[in-house]
Amino acid sequence: MKAIPQPGASSAPSEPVASILLVDDHRPNLLALEAVLDPLRQRLVTAQSGEEALERLAREEFALILMDVKMRGIDGFETAARVRGLDQARHTPIIFISGLPEDEDRLYRGYAQGAVDYVVKPFNPDILRAKVAVFVELHRRAEQIKRQEAALRQLEREASDEVFRRIMDTSMMGLLFSDYEGRVLEANDAFLSMLGYTREDLKAGVLAWQQLSPPEYEHVHHAAIQELSTQGVTRQFEKEYIRKDGTRVAVLVGSARVEKQRRNLTYVLDISERKRAEANVSLLASAGEILSSSLDFRETLAQLARLVVPVLADWCAVDIQAQDGAIQRVAVLHTDPRKVELVQQIEERYPVDPGAPRGVPNVLRTGETEWTPEITDAVLVAIARDEEHLRMARELGLRSAVVVPLAARGRVLGAMTLVQAESGRRYTKADVQFAEELARRAALSVENALLFEREVTVRKEVETLAEELKHSEAQFRLLAETMPQLVWTNRPDGHHEYFNQRWYDYTGMSPEETAGEGWSRMLHPEEHERAIETWRQALRTGEPYESQCRLRRADGTYRWFIGRAVAARDGSGRIVRWFGTYTDIDDQKRAEEERQRLVQALERSNKELDQFAYVTSHDLKAPLRGIANLSQWIEEDLNDKMTDESRKQLDLLRGRVHRLENLIDGILSYSRAGRIREKAEAIDVGRLLREMVELLAPPPETRVEIAPDMPVIVTERTPLQQTFLNLISNALKHAGRADPEVRIGVRDAGSYWEFSVSDNGSGIAPEYHDRIWGIFQTLKARDKVEGTGIGLSVVQKIVQSKGARAWVESALGAGATFRFTWPKIEAREPSSPG
Repeated sequence: MKAIPQPGASSAPSEPVASILLVDDHRPNLLALEAVLDPLRQRLVTAQSGEEALERLAREEFALILMDVKMRGIDGFETAARVRGLDQARHTPIIFISGLPEDEDRLYRGYAQGAVDYVVKPFNPDILRAKVAVFVELHRRAEQIKRQEAALRQLEREASDEVFRRIMDTSMMGLLFSDYEGRVLEANDAFLSMLGYTREDLKAGVLAWQQLSPPEYEHVHHAAIQELSTQGVTRQFEKEYIRKDGTRVAVLVGSARVEKQRRNLTYVLDISERKRAEANVSLLASAGEILSSSLDFRETLAQLARLVVPVLADWCAVDIQAQDGAIQRVAVLHTDPRKVELVQQIEERYPVDPGAPRGVPNVLRTGETEWTPEITDAVLVAIARDEEHLRMARELGLRSAVVVPLAARGRVLGAMTLVQAESGRRYTKADVQFAEELARRAALSVENALLFEREVTVRKEVETLAEELKHSEAQFRLLAETMPQLVWTNRPDGHHEYFNQRWYDYTGMSPEETAGEGWSRMLHPEEHERAIETWRQALRTGEPYESQCRLRRADGTYRWFIGRAVAARDGSGRIVRWFGTYTDIDDQKRAEEERQRLVQALERSNKELDQFAYVTSHDLKAPLRGIANLSQWIEEDLNDKMTDESRKQLDLLRGRVHRLENLIDGILSYSRAGRIREKAEAIDVGRLLREMVELLAPPPETRVEIAPDMPVIVTERTPLQQTFLNLISNALKHAGRADPEVRIGVRDAGSYWEFSVSDNGSGIAPEYHDRIWGIFQTLKARDKVEGTGIGLSVVQKIVQSKGARAWVESALGAGATFRFTWPKIEAREPSSPG
């Protein structure tokens, strides 16, 4: 058992410590788990068998069980089944750990035994620690509730009216006094905030139990009044209250009667987060049972939608992508059936555009979750196709949405859309992560069902072919000899019966050498045992055989093949023959390896490029600075002998040196633009612009106007700063008049902000609008306007790296407006430099 350090002396109560039971019959595995979970600072208890685990569970309670599936004695599944028979451990969460990722039946069996998750070895320590931390947090909240309840009971017994009043004003738990008729007389801020009321509402006397309690809890309310009348206190019980906005909150309630004052004291604890967490755990367990109950994925997905609504969403839709790319809706459910009809009307009138930049089509294309924490009217306006479409969308009352991909084995099979509407709830990051986990499990079920359907189709085709080939063996041989694969058949007992000529040509073996199990000598030693065991398993179960392995060619080299076989059965279901093929996949394997090698080489090349650019810029600048300093010294030493022409030439020399230094800096900036990433942060764009204008220090006669409604964006600071700096510098540089003006504006462009930098300069002819974005491109001689021709190229490269665009609007003599868009939400987390 892992020792927990004693907390230091402190007046604040210590956080509850969760007990976690680790079950594995291998001591090294237990030590590894203890090392992974040690940073959580919880109590770790170990058991080296299922029997020992059951003994510990009978004596004490645990917040979580991590259990290996394969153990001596009773295995993990049997142990889990017995755990569910213990009253004190019936609801204890179980995470199974297994080293057999390809065994899907074992996965579903685990969920059927009540597992909340399934971790496959070798596991990622950070992921395992994060999953365990969720259940530790649930345990901590439950313990805090227990402590608060105990503290309140103690206060009810011991506190004086003055002390209680002070506690009532400062407590984070809802506390209130009501008269015997149910009117709320006094309440603390925690209670009012919990239900969305103000102190003015309380003073107006609008709060009463009849208003706050939903009708279905009327019997609970009457039972509590009866208990107060006879016992003077009530036992704590769970119910819901109606908030001022009509939504509901789950609460834990208890009351005590104050006879002298003829009123009741009630404490109210918000347990909505706990209820949601419990519901999520229960939902995952129920989803596991549903998804493993049938291979008809359309029916299971419809059941899953019924399970999700209204626990996780007010309405849920599930779409599947057909092989031809068409999007098929297989399930849609809403808490209000009339809204389902409205959704169907919208889909009939405005069919889904497969190329749409957002929604289900975008998720199917990218495989990335699309999360809209709050669906504002501006979002509806952006996606509506016309006024009628906008009206119907508004009628749905959408508040928050998340679309998660149904992805399995690297392939996106469909998407699940979850929407909050009438409930008024908003999806959080934790909700999105839970939805992704639910979708991952659903996708696995869909993938297995599709594989089963394909296998059933293949099996039926093979069975039909086998039946026909009973009457025409020569026809089968002709077909087998013309196929590009290595074709073979075996008897029902698995012994070799036939190989086509391609087998003998490839292996160089004779029929005599292939007989019996001689063919297995062609298997690579590293895959030999696994391939043979997989084949024997297929013989035992009659299930289709599939294995990837390397086969030796006649010249001694090995190539990768995928072997498949199905059993042909007669009318009674008896296996009469096995038909199999080996298909050469060596080129695909090598192509994947080459792709990985090129990716790694590109990463190394990027790092070398950064180092080269830094060193080169440093080495090039050093002599330039020497030339500038030398010219300054010459001018100082020959001051009285210098002619005006000489001074002009030295000034020209220093100007060229300065220009070359700027060119080197520009090239370095261009090489790094859009590639070096930093951590995103909240940036006040208005404040950033004011700081840059101060940094540029334009002449007094210059007017720089910044729009007052600049947003706050969560993004990388340096790219945005560099983009604005280049555009403002460009506007100031090309003003070309005595009263230059620069105006910086912004507008909402849906999922992007569109910024603009305008000037009152000489403008740019339309035929040069594309040319100016090229590197080293300038429209005026560098002797007239100082510049490197790189700034706008850097802007274009940065903006494009954000998935956005930049363009110019201008005409000769009418000034120029440079515009660019910037995403409101970053497409991905910034990576480390290099």
